[in-house]
Amino acid sequence: FNKFPGVDPILGPEMRSTGEVMGVGNTFEEAFAKAELGCGIMIPTGGRALLSVRDSDKVRVVELAKRMVESGFELDASGGTAAALKAAGIECRVVNKVFEGRPNMLDRIKNGEYSYVVNTTEGRQAIEDSKMLRRGALQHKVNYTTTLNAAFATVKANAASAFANVVSVQELHKRVNG
Repeated sequence: FNKFPGVDPILGPEMRSTGEVMGVGNTFEEAFAKAELGCGIMIPTGGRALLSVRDSDKVRVVELAKRMVESGFELDASGGTAAALKAAGIECRVVNKVFEGRPNMLDRIKNGEYSYVVNTTEGRQAIEDSKMLRRGALQHKVNYTTTLNAAFATVKANAASAFANVVSVQELHKRVNG
């Protein structure tokens, strides 16, 4: 998305299967981390993360948040997401959405408070409302994901020491072809 300044950095169905790099690993997590690195994206290893998810993701975000806390993240969340996390006993700081006043999520992204943003949306209006958030994360080089599947992959890659086994393509070829 850095190649197209000003575009909304969200993947449509036609873009989910295309890419410029490939990550190869013994596990999905290792391959995912290497593919991200190939795109110039470092897997976040801690710091403060922002979670703001659609209603249908609120059950699964609890497990994600638990894993993130175990990996060393401190959490911020939008009101609805924070309510789901707190109901499950997970500590987080509630932050304003962009239209809820200041300081808000976008202000905090611009201030460098986050190492990772997870933002899932549903419906045309919600996607439009979160456009500034996604664009802000991109412009300020904050790792972000727009699906819980990608967020789980990111957290698992962090926990799996995904870069412990780096080999050349030639070495992989030898292993496959004997």
